[in-house]
Amino acid sequence: MATSQWRLIVSICLLAFMGFSIQVAGAETDKPPFYQVQWHGKTAYLLGSIHIGRADFYPLPAQIEAALGKARGLVVEVDINKADSIALLQQYGRADKTKGLDWQSRDKNTLQIMAPYCASAANVCQLIQSFAPWLQATQVNLMRYNALGYSTDYGVDMQLMTRYAALPVYQLETAESQFQLLASFGSQEQWSMVREAISASDDELLSLITAWRSGNEIGLDSIMQQQMGGEDDTQMLEKILWQRNHVMADGIIKLMGSADVAAPLFVVVGAGHVVGDKSVVQLLKQAGAKVNACWKEVCE
Repeated sequence: MATSQWRLIVSICLLAFMGFSIQVAGAETDKPPFYQVQWHGKTAYLLGSIHIGRADFYPLPAQIEAALGKARGLVVEVDINKADSIALLQQYGRADKTKGLDWQSRDKNTLQIMAPYCASAANVCQLIQSFAPWLQATQVNLMRYNALGYSTDYGVDMQLMTRYAALPVYQLETAESQFQLLASFGSQEQWSMVREAISASDDELLSLITAWRSGNEIGLDSIMQQQMGGEDDTQMLEKILWQRNHVMADGIIKLMGSADVAAPLFVVVGAGHVVGDKSVVQLLKQAGAKVNACWKEVCE
């Protein structure tokens, strides 16, 4: 199996409305990637998240909830309250025949995989066929996660923006930049996203969640970089993860260095951005910040 492009798509997709926070017994054994960042006398907490979840993710582990209680600002990848999703979908999410992205331009391999899927999910295929393939892949994945009991309503960023709506919210990217990124891939890459969205097993879908909840950072990094021997796969990881890591790390440093931004900050970004040797964590360290892994070291 090639690099799990569908996981990367799901990890950055923000095409859902805000959910409602429901307080139930959380799993205190959860240890998602969580760090304390110190820079020029200011503190921030950095949580690697996933954008889908279940009610039993909450409340988050006590150490994370305590940090949230001290936060003076919330930092997210994208503040969806500032996004015009309809306009963005019209501009970047439509099938484009001139680029080989329309339903009739599907290649032989894609048709072979989609035919049995659409036979059993005709309503889904009818719904998505006017979308660009990257958006088709996203919708298929979200529907599959929904069937397994997971929803974007319980994604960590969604929940925190609802619960802490009174806090100032800062975004590291824009919704348009994310849409532009996904739409920038060519037809070959986009149709491969659709194929993987359909053919990935349930176990593969759930492996990301299991690694996140258990704090298996090596596993998370491996999921993001599976069998990335091909040039195209490396390019996709470069665009979706590694280049954006620089944007996020620079944004965090800028916010922490601003006299107009109160500390401590609570930063929540996709877990794939905080693991591995090209991660936001490593870039913050290279910039001179002190970063503690809160499950292994003392975080105040």
